[in-house]
Amino acid sequence: MDNMDQNLEPKIESDNKINKKNIIIIAIVGVIVILVLLGVWYWLAQRQSVTPETIPTPVPQAPTPTVQPSQPSAPQVPAAPKEDSVSSINQELNSIDTGSLDQEFQAIDADINSL
Repeated sequence: MDNMDQNLEPKIESDNKINKKNIIIIAIVGVIVILVLLGVWYWLAQRQSVTPETIPTPVPQAPTPTVQPSQPSAPQVPAAPKEDSVSSINQELNSIDTGSLDQEFQAIDADINSL
């Protein structure tokens, strides 16, 4: 009988090892499948938010009256020209008024000093 008991024990131990390996492999494959599904879902969500069909077109509105501030406002950028040649782009860049940085700092200093 001792011989029979010894033969059963190694087989049971090897079955336990195989079951543990199978569980680990199934868990790893399951995690990989979940990560792939999450990646596909994220990719589809990003792709859907970028498509032009989902971007709402602005509704034209009547112009609202604007009040001129006492401080100089940010420089106005002229409308883009209809052609994209290098000379028109250079002309547009040269026509942008960036304002005077020294005047802006003087206004900020005056505001800080008044506190």
